[in-house]
Amino acid sequence: MFVSEKIVSVFLVCVFLSIFCISAGCVSSPDVGNTAGTITIIDAFGREVTIPDNPQKIAVSGSGSMRYFVYLDVNLDRVVAVDYQDSDLFTRPNELRPYLLANPEIKNRQALGSAMAVVDNEKLLASGAEVLFMGGASSSNVATANMITEKTGIPVVMFYVGDYVTKGDQIRETLRMLGKILHTEKRADEIVAYFNGVEEDLKGRVADVPDAGKPTVYVCGISYNGAHGADGTDPNYLAFTLLGAKNVASNIGEVSQTGYAKVAKEQILAWDPDMIFVDLGTLTAAEGGAVVEFGSDAAYQGLSAVKNGEVYAVNPHTSMNVNHETSLANAYYIGKVLYPDKFADIDPAAKADEIYEFVVGAPVYEQLKANVQNLSFTKLEIPLL
Repeated sequence: MFVSEKIVSVFLVCVFLSIFCISAGCVSSPDVGNTAGTITIIDAFGREVTIPDNPQKIAVSGSGSMRYFVYLDVNLDRVVAVDYQDSDLFTRPNELRPYLLANPEIKNRQALGSAMAVVDNEKLLASGAEVLFMGGASSSNVATANMITEKTGIPVVMFYVGDYVTKGDQIRETLRMLGKILHTEKRADEIVAYFNGVEEDLKGRVADVPDAGKPTVYVCGISYNGAHGADGTDPNYLAFTLLGAKNVASNIGEVSQTGYAKVAKEQILAWDPDMIFVDLGTLTAAEGGAVVEFGSDAAYQGLSAVKNGEVYAVNPHTSMNVNHETSLANAYYIGKVLYPDKFADIDPAAKADEIYEFVVGAPVYEQLKANVQNLSFTKLEIPLL
């Protein structure tokens, strides 16, 4: 009788401890792998979602959505389905996304739909995914996420993608949330610390540069829902923000979720910036984009930067959403152009590869350069009429 009572007591203690652990949100060790347990999280748009702990089969939807999973060094064998734009169904002549240049095997995964951010419920079910991760910059897709779960039974976790300048805290929180779910917390902390460290290095280099001696600058050719020309800019352009540069467009209030804003030609002429930086995403715009415009439009030919040969090329800041690693690499090149003495120790191409290798897993600068007509980090030769 005593033995039976002892067994019952031990059983009750185990049950109590199990209930306590679940209510406290305990998660298994990353080394254990996927258990039969679940965890409940609050996703980037405030939705409470219960999901398998450390899921081994995941699907990822949204423009450029695989980017963060590469940042977090998630084993790509866990990814069973991807967004249309990350699959081999979506083709274009020159790839501009570093995460895909470094990990081309991503494109071999099953596509979730036939267009960007489209999720075909049957394809999702056929993939065997335990969780669907859905990237976005606003809560507009909450109803869609809820409907997918209702129809498939597969939980959907929404995560934030967007502009690192104005929404940096949300991006850092998203990386940590994904890291917790996928048991890559250490890498999430490392990538956040790396971004922070690069930003601090850039800001520290120019901290003592007086505003009075700074040239005015303008960035153009920023992509948003396609390529744009000289009229496409970013008022919160990360490189300019970190370098304390005098961005002539900084007072524009209305921007897209990635930072893009359209500017009238007359306004650009009125600003007449000392230096212009052309985002090479413009090369796929109609009639050649900003590079061609500056060399063929009589009005743009009157700009001081064009007349004085102060037009420079940087790599695509946005391509299926924001390439944060490219933005940071661009900042070192722009810093060297604006303040050469402060960046005397920097080889921009080598620094870019250092950033790419840490963030996406491979030094892809030369690949990216080849895909933008070898114009990366060059002074553009704009013909004068």
